[in-house]
Amino acid sequence: MNGFTLEHLPGTGAGPTIVLMSGMFAGDWMWDDQFRAFAEDGRPVARVVEAIAMRPEVSGTIPKVRAALEEACAGAGISDMIVCGASMGAAVAIDMAVAAPERVWGLVVTGTPGLSADPNLGIKPDHPQARTMFSADYGERLVSSLFHGGRAALTEERFQQTKKIFECREGILGVSRGIKAMRRYDIRAALRGVHCPVLNVWGAHDRTTPVEPWIEVVAANPNHRMVVMEDCGHVPMVERAARYTEIMRDFAAEFDPAYGPATS
Repeated sequence: MNGFTLEHLPGTGAGPTIVLMSGMFAGDWMWDDQFRAFAEDGRPVARVVEAIAMRPEVSGTIPKVRAALEEACAGAGISDMIVCGASMGAAVAIDMAVAAPERVWGLVVTGTPGLSADPNLGIKPDHPQARTMFSADYGERLVSSLFHGGRAALTEERFQQTKKIFECREGILGVSRGIKAMRRYDIRAALRGVHCPVLNVWGAHDRTTPVEPWIEVVAANPNHRMVVMEDCGHVPMVERAARYTEIMRDFAAEFDPAYGPATS
């Protein structure tokens, strides 16, 4: 079985399950605040536990990661869903909407790769057997490239969880394959196959995947909308958790189960 580990709360209400997809370096912790909020609301909610990099057997292509997410959702009995993803997880969410349009009611995506130059994160994707030296200096540079607030935006516990990925062969291999997967994935072609409502939520200071190309996507696609959040970078669900959660709640509230999936 290749399915991800899923933390699933079926909730007390009706409507699609909010499915929170992890990123390449970050697992369930990146969605702590949103998962807790939807659980408190009684909404059905689920989140992937592992960072994508920790599953090198699937991280080599976006469709394989998506299939692992599908398997996890099927195992939990999740059918209708709103899929939320950040960075590589956002590309997976988009691929899910293309592959299962009858089940994906909407998307929330942040920091989606594919429309700008590769970010320089100091990782060599062509040498999967080599160990990345996660020195104190490298760790600070990586965090500063992802978070507008730098190291202060990330707790020590979360920093250590990320560091562990770079300290094992499995994680290094998963990162190497994941970088290649994002380079190969044709995000423009995938976007043409997405017909559900898409909420793009971006950090105004995202240096990893700048917002400007995605503003153009939103302008050209009536099923897309954009919210740009100030004072945060590539991971706004962590840097400005309360505001991000509020935006997600408003979007989820638009999907009244009495009327079925919203379409554009």
